[in-house]
Amino acid sequence: MNLQAYKERLQLLLEQKVISNTAHEVALLAFTQIMGVVNKTDIDQAEMLFTHLPMALTRIEAGEEVEEPAVELMLEVEQSVHFGLAKEQVALIEDNCNQSLPQGEKEFLYMHYVTVLNTNL
Repeated sequence: MNLQAYKERLQLLLEQKVISNTAHEVALLAFTQIMGVVNKTDIDQAEMLFTHLPMALTRIEAGEEVEEPAVELMLEVEQSVHFGLAKEQVALIEDNCNQSLPQGEKEFLYMHYVTVLNTNL
């Protein structure tokens, strides 16, 4: 996925009122940040992360919560050499949306970020 394709996807979700303006802006910023981290303009296997992210941010704004991923899955994610970098990216998202994310959402984001980082670094 490249930035132009992601902008088009986000715009469609925004126009259909599936995501909020804030989710749109933060997700776009997060995509730009990860491009710099992996030093690529076309990011492999990014669709899951960057579809989940704006939807999650919109759910959080609406007060909805999700269950946390399985403990066994998170133990595997935490073993990744890129887990620290994934946590940094999620922290940047929290900073940019000016709110703390629920633990379950953070864990899903860690999982998706680790996949993207493992694939692209």
